[in-house]
Amino acid sequence: MSNFDVNLIRGVEIAEALTTATKAEDLADAFTWIERVSSSHAAAQETLQSIRDRTCSLHGTTTSDGWAPVPSRSLNNEVVYTIVHNLYLEIDVHLKDLRSATHLNDRQGVIYGEDPVNNERWRVRLDDGTCVSVKALNFEHIRRGDYRCRSPLAVKA
Repeated sequence: MSNFDVNLIRGVEIAEALTTATKAEDLADAFTWIERVSSSHAAAQETLQSIRDRTCSLHGTTTSDGWAPVPSRSLNNEVVYTIVHNLYLEIDVHLKDLRSATHLNDRQGVIYGEDPVNNERWRVRLDDGTCVSVKALNFEHIRRGDYRCRSPLAVKA
């Protein structure tokens, strides 16, 4: 089995664990995986520091430098996106607990990245092609069959 296959399988396993529960060891595994698969030590540290910074500014959780933050559903969703994005895969999601757009609750779609206008939100393309912007707390990773490769054009959508 190639190194890519091992990293792919382990990355998917970690993503699944992060979406199932909010255990500190799963988040620590994710940080270790990111360090292992990054193109360089500097790239890994930049990604991890970005996660830590987002944790402090958006989720109000503090963390000491070099440690994985305290897990939460929204933080885990963001880390899952980082893992799956690095594997060039799509993330299927289910929208939930929306307050101002309740008509979108239970809709499904694919995450296409952070919202460039509001860093607290993520762009989701719903199954009908509609694009919406939601907080990480308002989506849940779902499995609709096998993971699909992400189109390079999808990132620009």
